Amino acid sequence: MKRKAFTLIELLVVIAIIAVLMGVLMPALYRVREQARVQSCGTRIRQHVFAMTMYADENNTKLPLPSTAGNWLWDVGANTVNYMLKTGLTRELFYCPSNAIQQKHNDHFWTFGGLRGKWDGTKFVGIAQSDFIVSGYCYVMDVAGATKRPRIRTYPNNGDTSEPKIWCKTTTEKTPALRELVVDATLGQQDSNAKHGYNFGFVTIGGSWSQAGFEDRTSHLKTDEEPTGGNIGFLDGHVEWRPWSEMRNRYGTPTFWW
Repeated sequence: MKRKAFTLIELLVVIAIIAVLMGVLMPALYRVREQARVQSCGTRIRQHVFAMTMYADENNTKLPLPSTAGNWLWDVGANTVNYMLKTGLTRELFYCPSNAIQQKHNDHFWTFGGLRGKWDGTKFVGIAQSDFIVSGYCYVMDVAGATKRPRIRTYPNNGDTSEPKIWCKTTTEKTPALRELVVDATLGQQDSNAKHGYNFGFVTIGGSWSQAGFEDRTSHLKTDEEPTGGNIGFLDGHVEWRPWSEMRNRYGTPTFWW
């Protein structure tokens, strides 16, 4: 008996249907996976806040302030890193699962610029005061030195509803539920051709570009011209997701947003 085979037209129809289904399902699958990364990121930020407050509990309420304001907000001293590791954090937990560049070049960020100290697999040893790593998160803290950070930029007449903004110094700041302490890395480089005047996917001002030839970038990107938002960890220990529409340029060059 002669078997009936698929005709070319039938095969093309099936392929077309599969292509349509893939076009519908892939964006939905990406959104589900990104939502999982957002949740994982929020958990990591909560652990960072917990480590900072544990440090303060042992140091008369003082947070582990950086020694200088000259570096980017995601720089954290190796001494502080060693303390945070003792609280249960691991190297993996210093980086957002949504940040493809930091996941790919993790070794570079963990020992940025060639620390004078060495990583022995569990802690940094032989470190100097200025030694630091590049974390995947930013720390809204003042500095320990005489030169303080400039005031955080605020926009009270442009939908900026979470006033006031301060650089945290201790765990006794007023209204701790409003004090941002650890935030997602959302950084932009000015670009007049970009949608919002900044490029968030290709930041080549110093940083990794000058050290290793690849760009720094924002976590939780919708496109290179627009993030989806970021997780914000507050001094009282709670974490909130802040959509991009509510984030503002707060500090530095490149600019850091939260």
